[in-house]
Amino acid sequence: MVPASRHIFLVCTEPAARPKLWGSSRLSVSFSVFLAAVQTAMLRDNLGMALVCMSRPTGNLTCDVNDATVPTSLWFPYKHNCEFDWDSKTRGRILGAFLYGYILTTMVGGYVANNYGAKVPFIGGGIGNIVFHLMCPMAAMVHTELFFACRFLQGMFTGLTMGPYFQLFSSWATEEEASTLLSFGFSGFSFGTILSYPLSGQLCTLNINGFGGWPLIFYVPALISILFVIYWYNYLYNEPESHPNISYPEYLYLLENVDISDEPSAVPWMSIFTSMPLIAYVIYFSTFLWNLFTVMNNIPLFLQTMLDIKSKECGYLFSIPFTISFITRIFNGKTYPMVKNYSGLSNTTCRKLYCIFGSLMVIMSFLTIIYVQDVTKWHVIAVITANLALGDFAYTGGFFPTLLDIAPNYAGLLSGITTFIAFSAACPATFINSIIIQENTKEEWNLVLWIIVSMSTFALVFYLIFGSASLQQWSVREQETPEGGISHSTSLLTQSYRQSRNLSLLHTSNIY
Repeated sequence: MVPASRHIFLVCTEPAARPKLWGSSRLSVSFSVFLAAVQTAMLRDNLGMALVCMSRPTGNLTCDVNDATVPTSLWFPYKHNCEFDWDSKTRGRILGAFLYGYILTTMVGGYVANNYGAKVPFIGGGIGNIVFHLMCPMAAMVHTELFFACRFLQGMFTGLTMGPYFQLFSSWATEEEASTLLSFGFSGFSFGTILSYPLSGQLCTLNINGFGGWPLIFYVPALISILFVIYWYNYLYNEPESHPNISYPEYLYLLENVDISDEPSAVPWMSIFTSMPLIAYVIYFSTFLWNLFTVMNNIPLFLQTMLDIKSKECGYLFSIPFTISFITRIFNGKTYPMVKNYSGLSNTTCRKLYCIFGSLMVIMSFLTIIYVQDVTKWHVIAVITANLALGDFAYTGGFFPTLLDIAPNYAGLLSGITTFIAFSAACPATFINSIIIQENTKEEWNLVLWIIVSMSTFALVFYLIFGSASLQQWSVREQETPEGGISHSTSLLTQSYRQSRNLSLLHTSNIY
């Protein structure tokens, strides 16, 4: 062990300059989160399109089929589109199965990431997600409940990856770069959905030498996701000191600017569950998810039943809002630091302004459908685009990144807790909507949208009163600083970097 007195030798008299982001280890970590979000979106969101292809439509609509078949196994050799006679409630249960499993493991993923690092739940959750997604077609052919169980288990494995997102960023994202890295990482959800809908629409009606159909909607994205797991295994590292290829300037920059201190010996559970900023965060998150699940799972049915749009066209049309949303997330990540710096406003005030704009876009967009009797497909697509893309200002620019501001020391744990609560509150959305929508009338759809408008209004008001993007006192404790001016945790991290790379303290040329 390096004597404490030698740590003084490592102190820099000037703040470390920010290394370029392109090609950095920081961007590699954000890209890992991006791939995880893409996998989650592709393997979660494609079911909405798959059900359109798998089950017989209601009312007087005709089935969008072709003569293609898919060899699925030795026991179930060929299957066609529109073969399942599922009513609205059964569809709602199947759509909700993933979320029911998801909420059970988000806290587990956060706990594992907080104590053992994010790489294990990333890889384990990713592999399990792929395996059960591949099993879905065969399960659906055997029995509806087995299909439900497959989606439930798939959701459980996916839930393991949500908590590690914030745990990774708590070690790799400085306050200056947090919006950029988080926005890029979480834009993977939009990008995955962009891929999912048109790809699902194409695969549904694909006919290559007599082979194609709905099972390909499950097989193709799962096989693509295998590449993501390989990337995580080779390039994902939990912390800067464990990364073998991080440059010393980048390591020093993170060491000086990442607000991670020694955690208190006991988790302040009472302070966590009574924290009003955290409660406001959860309420806003729950409302955001309720809106998102309704759009992803129910709007494709709206396009099919209310506007008689075929599955392939539906897939392409529905990718438009998510494409714009993807651009919006990148835009928010790049512009938020500039808005904050040039405006001179506090971080909390800026976050709330973004929330106001985003929430108003969600509310106003749905009101335009509610009060217009005869809507067209382009009207609906324009509304969903405004809802997701402009509403995303409240997500990536507003409340979502504040978890790192509120309590960076417990980012992984709190991500698991808040995700569990928010998803528990929002996952009934699809099932409740399926109960409301029985005859596919405009009045039924209006009620679904009124629920979102009411929830969004309440969440915005509550967040404006109690929300915060300031560090909470319960998440830190006073750090004893040695006489030399370096904290115990800082000296250990610096020592770790030196030892892991066998750098000599006597030759400063070795670190540049």
